[in-house]
Amino acid sequence: MSTRKERTDAIASLEREFSGATGIYMTDFTNINVEKLTKLRADIRNSGAKFLVVKNTLAHIALERCGFNALLPHLSGPIGVVITKSDAVAPAKIIKEFKKENKNLLTVKVAYVDGSIFDADETARLADLPTKEVLLSQLLSCINAPMSNFVGVLSGILTKFVGTLNAVINKKESEQ
Repeated sequence: MSTRKERTDAIASLEREFSGATGIYMTDFTNINVEKLTKLRADIRNSGAKFLVVKNTLAHIALERCGFNALLPHLSGPIGVVITKSDAVAPAKIIKEFKKENKNLLTVKVAYVDGSIFDADETARLADLPTKEVLLSQLLSCINAPMSNFVGVLSGILTKFVGTLNAVINKKESEQ
């Protein structure tokens, strides 16, 4: 049994982790052996996220203090929490890849991504999304396309106009 100070420190640490999170994934990892869990943690850490095994009572208090009340009903059984403060979709991609290699070993109970709650199926679809940078570049190209086409049309008109003027000039010179 931990002391009151240790519990208070653990809750404060979890609060710090949860407070700035753009993505929180709550997983059930009961069937994973140590070797595979270590590899999963390393992959998650390499993406800039953290995988924490939490005690439900402490996580409940920390989540409640941070205002993540929608996640509270999912705190049952052994919970592994993936927390990211940068790319909120990267952990979903890593979890999906892990599940391809290791069927039924890791279950996503719920995910919080950029203010929205996702269940396990929605989280799997979330992993199929392109990265934020790719989506932004696609958006910019869609915004830029009409202007580029407009410039191309104007350029074509001017080119034809200049060509017509040159033809008229050549004709006038040949008539003289």
